[in-house]
Amino acid sequence: MALMNLATTRVAVSSPPRGSVNYATTAHRHRTHNHRTWYRATLEAAGTFFVLAGIAVGILTLRFALVLIHGVMH
Repeated sequence: MALMNLATTRVAVSSPPRGSVNYATTAHRHRTHNHRTWYRATLEAAGTFFVLAGIAVGILTLRFALVLIHGVMH
């Protein structure tokens, strides 16, 4: 098993100077981020639905095949 040494990792975060905040740009980024978040969540939910639907169709197909084979053999 691989072990990670988290004690040696450092993350440097830089923040802009206090007086240089452009509130119009910040609000636009916030709206864009929320839109992307909902869009991504919707795509993930749709993808999950299609994967589960595919699994269900596969199970039903396998069940149909097994019942058909059982009926043919008897």
